[in-house]
Parts: sequence; C-alpha cells; structure tokens
Amino acid sequence: MADSIVHLPLAGALAVDRYPEFRTAFEGAPVGLPVLVDLREATGVDPTFLAELLLFKRRRRPLAVAVLVAPGSEVARVLNLPGIKDKVAVYASEPHAVAALEREPRERASDETGT
Repeated sequence: MADSIVHLPLAGALAVDRYPEFRTAFEGAPVGLPVLVDLREATGVDPTFLAELLLFKRRRRPLAVAVLVAPGSEVARVLNLPGIKDKVAVYASEPHAVAALEREPRERASDETGT
C-alpha cells in the first residue's frame, strides 16, 4: 500500500450496534490523504453504516475515498445497488483501487471498476 493512501480496514457485520466503532475509525483517518476503506473482511453492512460511509466520503472532499470489497460478497452486492454505486467508487481489486487513488486523489465522477 502506498504511503500516500490511508488504508482503513473494517471487518465483520457493520451495523448500528457497532456504530461507535466505525464512526471512530472514520473520524480517526488521517486528514490530507485519500482513503481506501477495505471491506473485504466485512460480512454485511446496514443502512447506518452506509449512511456513515457516504458522510465520510462527503467530509473528505476534495480527496478521494474508494471502497474495496470481496468479489461476489454480500457487501459487494449491497454497494452495487443503484443510488449507492453512483456515490462511492467500489473496487474488487486492491491494485485497481490503489492505482485509482494514486492516479487522482481528488474525487472522480465515476471511476468504478471490477464489481
């Protein structure tokens, strides 16, 4: 992982009962760098997590936020839903996600690949 990107791994069921945990992780991400939210070890996400993820992305502007998911996972299916996939860049390949964040750390309109 490049030193110019924050790697933020989150695992397990990301639901309302873990809100303080993922909110703290988002708030603790170093400022001034693009962030790769790694959800490959996540087993599920609920609307509370999705809302917090989108708020996190908005708060990080103009820096980019990308999400890494396990291909074919439940999390990948949820993040591919209309209305979500248009708001956050989701990748199934770490090299693609990192390359996109390194290539252009500022927000991209629509640079999703691999899901």
